Amino acid sequence: MSKVEPELLSIGDICSETGLSADVVRVWERRYGFPVPVRLPSGHRRYRQEDLHQLRLMAEAVAQGHRPALVARAGEAALKRLLLPPDNPRVEVLFEAVVGMDTDRMRQLLRESLEHLGWKPFLQQIVAPLLDRVGMAWAEGGIGVHHEHLVTEVREDFLREQRLECRAQPGRGCVLLCTLPGERHRLGMLMAALAYAAQGTRTEVLGVDLPVASIAQAARTLKADRVAVSLSIQSAGETTRKLLADLKDRLPSECRLIIGGQGAARTRKVEGVERMMGLDVI
Repeated sequence: MSKVEPELLSIGDICSETGLSADVVRVWERRYGFPVPVRLPSGHRRYRQEDLHQLRLMAEAVAQGHRPALVARAGEAALKRLLLPPDNPRVEVLFEAVVGMDTDRMRQLLRESLEHLGWKPFLQQIVAPLLDRVGMAWAEGGIGVHHEHLVTEVREDFLREQRLECRAQPGRGCVLLCTLPGERHRLGMLMAALAYAAQGTRTEVLGVDLPVASIAQAARTLKADRVAVSLSIQSAGETTRKLLADLKDRLPSECRLIIGGQGAARTRKVEGVERMMGLDVI
């Protein structure tokens, strides 16, 4: 047996370390010529550690909205430039707390940033860039998945707390927020929920990965006049369009269907479905 074989990684290892599916890795291999696996005598594919590092950077770049074709052609230096957020001292101080796993410090810094900036700049200049900063560090191997999970929990708890402090105002209506089947990314949904709540809208968060029929039934029960669906970059495509069309058909005629998030801009228009641009709630 070759001495290097124990250092090689299976497709399962690659998927668990990057969050990519085996199908995506194989499509990139076939379409873009990377990664180039090592073939064992048995015919099984194996991958090198440097492949894992590059695939992590590529996965993070795609998650941030960059096109796979562009990402696949970029070298490591170019990928890092794509991923590196602009200098932001508040985000860097927060990131130091993430590295130290200092949750009290994280919460304190989030509160201070919100008080200083107001809710909308806070979401745009702190919450979203912190996600990019943590993702970049994870892709480079500078932090572990435990850091990423911890900051996700702290950040999401904070957003929920701020939303629950908001009070619904008469005449502002009711919005139901959720994601479609198979979509488990929740940050965009929670950011939009705070944006709606801060405007005085009654805001009900149904959660992620919901069947279309359940979303429609909840909207009827809650008498929501809007359903806002968060789409990540991974959920854009024809399957999503079909789900949205189905959901629109199931909703009461007076209930608006709105999409937002990175995947919204990459989803072709569906009749009767509106787009939320950034955090400009509608």
